[in-house]
Amino acid sequence: MKVAFIGAGVMGRAIAEGAATHQPGSWEFTFFDPNQAAAQSAAQAVGGRSAASAADAVAGANMVVLAVKPQVQSRVINSLPKLDGQILVSIAAGRTLADIGRDLSGSGQSDVPVVRVMPNVNAIVGHATTAVCGSTDATDEQVAAVVALFESVGTTMQIDEYLFGVFTAMAGSSPAWFFQIVDDLAHAGVKHGLTKEQATKAACSTMLGSAAMLAHTLEEGGHPAQLVDRVCSPGGTTIAGLLAAQAAGLGPALVDAVDAVVARDKELGHP
Repeated sequence: MKVAFIGAGVMGRAIAEGAATHQPGSWEFTFFDPNQAAAQSAAQAVGGRSAASAADAVAGANMVVLAVKPQVQSRVINSLPKLDGQILVSIAAGRTLADIGRDLSGSGQSDVPVVRVMPNVNAIVGHATTAVCGSTDATDEQVAAVVALFESVGTTMQIDEYLFGVFTAMAGSSPAWFFQIVDDLAHAGVKHGLTKEQATKAACSTMLGSAAMLAHTLEEGGHPAQLVDRVCSPGGTTIAGLLAAQAAGLGPALVDAVDAVVARDKELGHP
């Protein structure tokens, strides 16, 4: 399938690089970006091509991915050539199917199948978690084509559009929080004598193993709290550390982070 990316930033590249790595030969990628160096670099990374214009990128494509920031998406949509059967995919936070539909109508385009997705940067290592929701103009087959692209770089789930804000927090934004948690744990390790490299490696490896253990538990119908209880022995070191983290506001801090993302997601959709 031929996929045109309008925008060659971090997320667009992550999706294309992940798909090219995990499903080689299944995709042909073209990139257009006002920053031609960025488009050329992205194209070179996946064996694709860079286009001199949006019209050039879209021509012959089966799918057009708008890999641009929410603040500029309207302007980008207005600059697109007439779409003729291509599936239009949006990865912009906060921009609803209705918002995109109004932009398309305003630029003289109608009956365009639109699929809204919210991936995360883990696409580049084949472990993205992506939400998918299609417009009324998108057929099941067209939505399935988008799902196929994003399942080549991880897992997908089709959800109602009103849940995209909280999904953005849970999957789109949270990787940065996990990275920060590892770095903070590493600083604590350095405080007590480990090198930064040793502490970071230990925290990263533990997070990776814990995620695998949790995934297995969920498949068996279990719950994260069961694993917490399993690790926390009576009067032990783990429960002491856990209670200290909770007393410092670990749980409320994470809820506040989710709340902030949901609020910002709404702001981005309606500046």
